[in-house]
Amino acid sequence: MEGDSTLPTKAVWDDELMLLFCELCVNEVNAGNRPTTHLNSKGWENAIALFHAKTQKNYGKPQLKNKWDTLKKEWMLWRELLKESIGIGWYPSKKMVDATEEWWAEKIQENPDFKGFKKKGIKPRLNDLMWQMFGGIVATG
Repeated sequence: MEGDSTLPTKAVWDDELMLLFCELCVNEVNAGNRPTTHLNSKGWENAIALFHAKTQKNYGKPQLKNKWDTLKKEWMLWRELLKESIGIGWYPSKKMVDATEEWWAEKIQENPDFKGFKKKGIKPRLNDLMWQMFGGIVATG
């Protein structure tokens, strides 16, 4: 069976790919290619080309835009989880929030969607990049 190389491959994201994607997006944001809530055509074009050049992965705009939207939702939820949280730390070796079971129980009762962050949070480096990607377009506070 012959493969059609024009068909996009299924996007599989690990931490490294996500960081790279976010770095490329931040470069485009800083270059002025995010006039509204998403990158403009030029921004997507640049991000897609650089992503392909650096990873050899044939992810197209629909896959990258989908990742942008997913990351934005995740980041907004993360910000919501941590707002007004005092004394909460980060556990680098476990890649998770360092908090008591009581804190988690309270938060998960507040919003069941927070449960996903209990075992794996958003690393500080990724959080910084996401701030730069979404910080100016998401109502915070």
